[in-house]
Amino acid sequence: MSSTTVKQRIVDGRLRLGVFGLLGLGFLALSLPAVLEPMTFWTGIVLGDYAYPIHELHHLVLGSVFPILLLGVLIQAYRPSERVGALHTSLIIWASLVLTFTVGGQFSPIQVVLLGLLVGMAVTHPAGRDQFPSFEAVSRPMLAVAAVTATGAIALAGIELLSHFGANDAHVAFDHYLFMATTGLSIAALAVYGSLRGVGWRFPVYSAGFLLTVIGAGSIVYPGAEQGSSLGVALGFVVVLWAVLFVGLIERGDELFERL
Repeated sequence: MSSTTVKQRIVDGRLRLGVFGLLGLGFLALSLPAVLEPMTFWTGIVLGDYAYPIHELHHLVLGSVFPILLLGVLIQAYRPSERVGALHTSLIIWASLVLTFTVGGQFSPIQVVLLGLLVGMAVTHPAGRDQFPSFEAVSRPMLAVAAVTATGAIALAGIELLSHFGANDAHVAFDHYLFMATTGLSIAALAVYGSLRGVGWRFPVYSAGFLLTVIGAGSIVYPGAEQGSSLGVALGFVVVLWAVLFVGLIERGDELFERL
């Protein structure tokens, strides 16, 4: 390989990294103003300075999804080649939002702009083709665990979409059912993607587990029907338990299944 070719590759790599960084900054600049308020719902609920009764569960979920979305982009600033799963988590969450809001009749052009920025980050990512997981090493037991998780999450998303179209309450006006459906679709996709164990697979796995825990715990604390999406105490406990089992099985499941 000639020295000219090597130099050209270095220049191309730096240019690619520069574009990657600019796209990330663009996404953060456009999305941060819109998600700052939802990210403060947690503090209001926990500290008692909360002014939206009957919306606690939805706001707990909103206040959990958006930090994950932003964090997946923010941590690309440090060793992005090792944090592919984090960026893909943000991409999955936002793609789920665009799809859900389009189906729910709340499409906005800015949604596509932000999605385009995330897709551009994936295309220009320093990991290149290495960011795609290998299907040759997929664990069938792990994929089965993810499929069970995804089935439940998709069912939740479907119920939330039906509520959006069929209910006539304040949750519809605030698009809360659409956000819950987005979360359900995100959990489903993150569970399956994380089970493939590509580069940085723990971020999507733990994100899915965390969101399941928030929904389950929120349903336990706020079991009333006025919440719109509460699963109730019993089912909430089941969801929290499954979240723990899901993460544990993806982490250590291979060792367990080898012993059986």
